[in-house]
Amino acid sequence: MAWLLLIPGLAAAQPAPNRVYALDGAAARIPLPAGGAWEARDEAGRIVAATAGGLLLVPPGGWYRLFRDGVPQGGRFAAGRVVLVTGQSQAAGLFDATSPRVGAHPAGPGDPPAPAVSAVLQSCLGRPACPAEGTRWALPGETLGARVLLAELARLRPGTPFALADAAWGAAGIADLLDPARPMRGHLVRVAQAAAPASALLILAHGTTDAMRGTPAADYVAGIGALVALLRGAGGDPAMPVLQAPLSPLRDAAGLLGSGRLADWAGLEAGEAWPFRLGLAQRRPLDPATAAHAAAIRDAQAEAARRFGLLPGGDLAGVATGVDGIHWAAEGVRQAAREAASAIVRALDPGGAPGLAFPQTGRTRP
Repeated sequence: MAWLLLIPGLAAAQPAPNRVYALDGAAARIPLPAGGAWEARDEAGRIVAATAGGLLLVPPGGWYRLFRDGVPQGGRFAAGRVVLVTGQSQAAGLFDATSPRVGAHPAGPGDPPAPAVSAVLQSCLGRPACPAEGTRWALPGETLGARVLLAELARLRPGTPFALADAAWGAAGIADLLDPARPMRGHLVRVAQAAAPASALLILAHGTTDAMRGTPAADYVAGIGALVALLRGAGGDPAMPVLQAPLSPLRDAAGLLGSGRLADWAGLEAGEAWPFRLGLAQRRPLDPATAAHAAAIRDAQAEAARRFGLLPGGDLAGVATGVDGIHWAAEGVRQAAREAASAIVRALDPGGAPGLAFPQTGRTRP
């Protein structure tokens, strides 16, 4: 864990207020300045970890507070599974707390309670009250998005602390995510640094923009490799496990007044309802060239998985799309979240989940 001390400003800031530290094995490892007796206490005042300096091994859970020689130091912090999620609008949409298909905690009907330590790392650069580093953790009690994914994680592993970091950007092709001149690259790096060291990275359903642009397969494969290297480097962990859920289906679209997103927002049915009869809506078949490019992108993602050792991030082939033919329907979001949660548990949980087979990654860290 010596690499932790090489991340600029990280050791001096330990533990940062409202921070979720990823687990390394059975504990989070927090380097501390030498001198004094350090201990972490839970909210009931019980000591959960102590050290005379050096490295504090904090068990899963929280929220905790650090004490030095009996004096409180800094703000609350926690230890859990921190999953960095990147992609474009499908991934970004998971974090939209105002969307009825995604929602915010407290959990909706049929959802288990939020996982322990549930939190979402957001990029807030330029917004009021945003910290200097441009990110902040949204905690329980706030409007916490990603309920659907957190609920599925809680269903599979009740009691396991989970937190998510939002490193997604809508309508961004692979080149956009890597271009230093574009804001999305800075966004990804900023979130990855704030979540360092994350337990895993999930590349969720990326590729729509590249399918529409006709990005060559070889360029896409190289781009995925560069994206993985970028986020591993920004997060300070060159061996961070990376999961990839491939490009989800693109289908024929229904437009309302020329807008597929408007049709989706209005809940337009794809059949011959009155908007179709009045000419306010129409069906648009999926462009054959786009369909061909989408197939090429999926092949490129499979090649990238082989070349860079990416783990499966879920099977999205049957995910239901909305009327715009791109974005997921409400049931599609739930299905995609279930696939992603199962993949995350397979990659991170050494004990396994019922009915799930675990890949042999060769890693000693889960």
